[in-house]
Amino acid sequence: MRATVLFALTLVTISFAALSSTTVAGYLDQLGAAYEEEEGTFWLLAEDSLSGEAFPIFYIEVNAPMEACFLAGPTPGLVPASGAGRAAAFAKLAELNATYPFVKFEHDIDTGEVICTYTFTTENGVGIEAFSAMLQVIFGTIDETAAELAALNR
Repeated sequence: MRATVLFALTLVTISFAALSSTTVAGYLDQLGAAYEEEEGTFWLLAEDSLSGEAFPIFYIEVNAPMEACFLAGPTPGLVPASGAGRAAAFAKLAELNATYPFVKFEHDIDTGEVICTYTFTTENGVGIEAFSAMLQVIFGTIDETAAELAALNR
């Protein structure tokens, strides 16, 4: 009985090791993702159908000292630099942030581009199923809100 409990505790400890860049790279490999990695920062890549050239579409950063991981993806949204459309865009972002509690919509102050982000703790580790689910949440949210965000540009 004692050996069984120790074995179970060992499995729990192994399952909840802190998430590292190596682990994320392994998960992305298992998911069949094309990516580039540099010092804990990953860029998921897409391929241009005409040129065949790869370009970054999604950002993942593992911050080991903070025991956190940050995911960020572009949206078709653009906050106008001025005018009535700017206030309407911020109202839409606030509405979307209230509607989608797992992600955050934010805009780049310099370019006006809207991104969708997701940050999570890695202190107790993250399995591939949870990591994959988080990617599905953020990609699904970007897809669900694409038309509303594209409308900000009009």
